[in-house]
Amino acid sequence: MSSQMLLQQIESRYPVIEKPIPMVANPIRMTIVDDPDQLLDTLSKEDQHGVLHLPYWTYLWPSAIGLARYLDSDDGIYGERVLEIGCGFGLAGIVACQKGGMVLFTDYEQDALAFARYNALRNGCADKACFVQMDWNTPCLKGKFSRVIASDVIYEDTHWTPILDMLQTHLNPDGEAIFAEPTRTSAAGFVDRLSRYGFTYTKQISDVVGLDGVVFKISIYCLKRDRGVPP
Repeated sequence: MSSQMLLQQIESRYPVIEKPIPMVANPIRMTIVDDPDQLLDTLSKEDQHGVLHLPYWTYLWPSAIGLARYLDSDDGIYGERVLEIGCGFGLAGIVACQKGGMVLFTDYEQDALAFARYNALRNGCADKACFVQMDWNTPCLKGKFSRVIASDVIYEDTHWTPILDMLQTHLNPDGEAIFAEPTRTSAAGFVDRLSRYGFTYTKQISDVVGLDGVVFKISIYCLKRDRGVPP
């Protein structure tokens, strides 16, 4: 599907706006949902268990910007196979593509993947990108990845076990998983589990300016396998 046809499909469902996201060299042009607050009521839905699911993917969160900028400073991605989980609009994965990675973009929401695909096309990354709808509770992945990247996915404890199980299965023995999140206290629970799954981590905090001009503290967790624990 051409970028124009994909944009027409997106615009038939959502009001959109294009935002340039500054990087070291050139900005990434991101087409995103315009004023997602107005869609909260219409897009929120309950699953079969009565759990309310809010359309968080319709926001370009500061953590995604923080992860993208972290990857933009990483010169070791070239030629690597990269998995992005919960890709949303695809910003971090696009940066990984531009750094030379072959990126599999995954998200539970088909509409999020449509935005990610369009943004990858607009930024000249289509030849390095693949897109798969996936629930990380039942991953449909083949092989292993040198990098697994994600932003704003470790805020609920119900996410931790399936994400860590997926890392154990699909992260290369010498690979790295990188998670960005806005210094929530709940992230401590995720970090506490890492040693049980055979991972060590480093953490750094950076200031990130969100789309609204507000500065956020974003934590970047870099996970690697503990060399003393077999994969």
